[in-house]
Amino acid sequence: MRKNRFLDLYQNFNAKERKQFVLYVHSVFFNQNKNLQALIEAIEQCVKTKKAVEKREMYSLCFPQETYNELKYNNLISDLLYLLYDFLAQSRYTREKVLQKQLLIRTLLDQEWLEPCVMQLERYTQLQDAQTWQDSNYWYSAYQLQDLQDQHLMAQEKRAYTPHLQLRSDALDRFYQLEKIKIACDMASRSTAVRAEYHCVFIEDIIKWYQEQPQELAKFPAFQLYLAAYNMFTHNDDEAYLQLKDLLKTYLKLIPQQELRLLYTYVLNFAVLRINSGETHYYQEILLLYKLLLDEAIIFKNGTLTQWTFTNIITAGIRTRDYAWTERFIEDYQNYLAPELRQNVYTYNLVSLYFEKKDYPSALRMLHNVEFTDAFYHLSAKLIQLKTYYLLAENEALLALINATRRFVQRNRQLSDYQKKSSLNFLHILQRLSQLSFATADIRDAVKFKKQLKNDLAALQPLANKQWLEEVLEQKFLVPTKH
Repeated sequence: MRKNRFLDLYQNFNAKERKQFVLYVHSVFFNQNKNLQALIEAIEQCVKTKKAVEKREMYSLCFPQETYNELKYNNLISDLLYLLYDFLAQSRYTREKVLQKQLLIRTLLDQEWLEPCVMQLERYTQLQDAQTWQDSNYWYSAYQLQDLQDQHLMAQEKRAYTPHLQLRSDALDRFYQLEKIKIACDMASRSTAVRAEYHCVFIEDIIKWYQEQPQELAKFPAFQLYLAAYNMFTHNDDEAYLQLKDLLKTYLKLIPQQELRLLYTYVLNFAVLRINSGETHYYQEILLLYKLLLDEAIIFKNGTLTQWTFTNIITAGIRTRDYAWTERFIEDYQNYLAPELRQNVYTYNLVSLYFEKKDYPSALRMLHNVEFTDAFYHLSAKLIQLKTYYLLAENEALLALINATRRFVQRNRQLSDYQKKSSLNFLHILQRLSQLSFATADIRDAVKFKKQLKNDLAALQPLANKQWLEEVLEQKFLVPTKH
């Protein structure tokens, strides 16, 4: 079935946004097609009453005297979609007060209406002065302001010296330098996750200039932040990591939320790199950072938490053994998850917590009472259930679940090839572990088997839960026995 882009967008609007769009469509300044007005009214009624939008019914409301025409209806929906795009752009424009002033003043200058420019330039200056954080947007706006100020004076044919040309050049330098180091940080950060050969031209020259001009760097806090982030990634520098955290703490109330999220993502990524290098004490750092981001509401995007952020926070809580806080977090913040994901994410993470606390009865009880609708969470929960059966020496249930899980993995089309292969490798190793007990076996056989299994663990790639399997393998008896 052909995807209806208009309905996909429109149905995600809240009631207030839909009302504004209906008014927009009825405005003759933006739209003079009455058929579109009739169509949006009909669609809005369906959305409001949660009724399916049937295109033939919509068509008959717009053209009551005509037989349904697929092409004509599709063209009408297409026109409504582009009107929706215009509405979104217009809505953004009404929020961009500085941009409004720029366009207004340029229009006045083009028409040589110089007198009204004076007041508009003053208001533009007030908007500029009201910005509390001098980020890239600030410096680009400052560049535009000085350009307009200079044009206004030149239009009056005044030959006297003015500062605007120099200030325009300085603001452009600041904008360019800040954008360059932001791009360099992104390159450095992404290079830690994927193999990439980025090259940010002139960045070392810019950094060197500021190192030789410390008084200029002191006046440029935004650059200081990204310079610390850049040094942190490119030099694997703990001192830069601490400096970035201190700077973020200093300017926490000034930096816009979106930029704060980005900068704290850099800090978190660096801590993860250290954990991956074996420095597991950085989990404590990560948990403290997440607690700060929650307390300051920095981590939320449009009032929600992503499922991956939610799970990462719980992982940090589990790794630091802060189980009480982690359980409170799961209960208190589950409602910040998207409704369609909430039950899967909540249940899976609570099961993970119970498993790590060795509260196996609670973990199994939850797993028996919940059916996961998402394939990823269904599989992840089954792997926890398998590990629990193994640790409880429930061998019969374990083998049955291994076979059922193997069939699920092989047949499921939602799982990626990587997820399938890593899970099947895990099932292979776990089944071998479950089939032998060394409680009474010859020690030489045990050593030989352990060596073979270690080789398999090293050779099988990818392998889910590899660390857990390695820990199990180091136990005195590979399979626990019931008492």
